[in-house]
Amino acid sequence: MAVLGVVASFVLFWLVHGWEQAYQQSEFETRVKAYSSAVESTLSEYVGALLFLGDFFNNSSAGVTRQEFTSFVNSVLPRYPGIQAFSWNPLVTAEERTSYESAARGEGFPDFEFTERSETKKLVRAARRPEFVVVYYIHPLGTNRAALGFDIASNPTRRKAISKGFETGKLSATGRITLVQETGNQFGVLLLMPIYQQGAPISSPDERNKSRKGFVVEVLRIGDAVEAALKGFSDEGISLTLYDASADQGERFLYHRPTRMSKTANEPIPEDSLQPDLFWSKTFDFGERQWKLVLSPSDFYFQSRRLYQAWIVFLGSLLLTMLLAFYMLKRLRYTMDIERRVKLQAQTNELLKNEIAERKKAHEELDKTIANLQLALDEIKTLRGILPICSFCKKIRNDKGYWEQVDVYIHRHSQADISHGICPDCQQKHYPEEYNDTNSK
Repeated sequence: MAVLGVVASFVLFWLVHGWEQAYQQSEFETRVKAYSSAVESTLSEYVGALLFLGDFFNNSSAGVTRQEFTSFVNSVLPRYPGIQAFSWNPLVTAEERTSYESAARGEGFPDFEFTERSETKKLVRAARRPEFVVVYYIHPLGTNRAALGFDIASNPTRRKAISKGFETGKLSATGRITLVQETGNQFGVLLLMPIYQQGAPISSPDERNKSRKGFVVEVLRIGDAVEAALKGFSDEGISLTLYDASADQGERFLYHRPTRMSKTANEPIPEDSLQPDLFWSKTFDFGERQWKLVLSPSDFYFQSRRLYQAWIVFLGSLLLTMLLAFYMLKRLRYTMDIERRVKLQAQTNELLKNEIAERKKAHEELDKTIANLQLALDEIKTLRGILPICSFCKKIRNDKGYWEQVDVYIHRHSQADISHGICPDCQQKHYPEEYNDTNSK
């Protein structure tokens, strides 16, 4: 009973533990799916904002002036707190460089020039090259002034997205970059929407290449975008890490949002490592790239949602097993004691039975002896004691003092019958003649 109870307790424990894990997994997935949906929805809205700006450029036949650009962006930007800036980046040939720089200086930017980053990450005047894709309009200007005039085609990561955007005619995103205007250590990305000459055919790659005009660009600080998406979520002990699955190894990490409820969740969650506990990830499209969200609970999450049903069932089963085993042991001992008593009683009964049989046999023998003695007494009755008898007449005195003939007394006090006869001496004395006749014969 004890062994079966312990085995059953472990089986119940693992069954309930499995149910707890399934419940925790389901609850965790419900929560992280809300996180993921919020991030995806926000990023989708940010893409929509850039498409809206692209439509504004495509529908402007006379071209968009700096003032029109600023006014339009001012009406859009407040709704998207994760966007660092919007910019207009025209495609400028080497021959057009001087005229663009002069025009910008005439619009109130006396130090405007085409720039690029040196090997030491400092902004320097851009080297001569056939084409430039320059940040010509940017808003808001205050925090992004350093990016004004920057040739985004001077950077390999940005250049790759530029080539892809012009070739496909679709909105595309760069891999992670450090923004020119970045003062912290947060990564950013550029969303680029190609703009072509109005009315030009763009159905084939060659036609699109001939009609290139530039890009409207959305400057996105990844961390700000994610935080804006999750602004309404309370910290439940869930850490989030965002990866760019389309990037090369070593360049995939984009952003880590640790939970403040645990000190052990400050490190980014490994993208492909096996997780011993709850773990959830999802890959989604963003600007022709594959981004991957990885979410994992911290120790605080487990502590705040710890389930004890499995242990309660296990300990309860063990306690029930112990009680049942104790009861069965007690009953077994009681049964053994009863059996011992029954066996002892049976032995005693057997001894009594044998003794009764022996006594019965002895009584039977005694009864038989008594019967024999009684029979002997019935057959033989003797006279005992001293009998007073007369010396002359030979009468005997009875108990009442009367004198009786010997034959009468013997008849009364014994079972003997008296028959009278005459002895030879008396016959000779009293009947000599008969005596003589008898003896002569």
